[in-house]
Amino acid sequence: MKISLDLHRNCIQTAVKQKYNRLIADYFKTPSAENQEIMESEIAILKTALETLDFGKLRAEFPALRGCGMKKISIGAGTGNTLTITVNGKVIYETHSNQPSL
Repeated sequence: MKISLDLHRNCIQTAVKQKYNRLIADYFKTPSAENQEIMESEIAILKTALETLDFGKLRAEFPALRGCGMKKISIGAGTGNTLTITVNGKVIYETHSNQPSL
């Protein structure tokens, strides 16, 4: 599962926080169990990202994650319970599988 992030005005950390907060608020407004399951998966991915990623290091290493760009950024669950960050369809960062599972 991949979650698109809007980095037009914010860095990756702010975008992840905003998406997480929006999903939490929308979760209780959604009557469909199927939609809630999808939202639960997205919330889990974003929560893990907020708790485990070193956003300062990511912004330093990958300028596209600093924001104010037109690139397509997504965060998702990779193989073996890893987090991946993708820029324009290319995985630029993947956590190690020994980090907390999703």
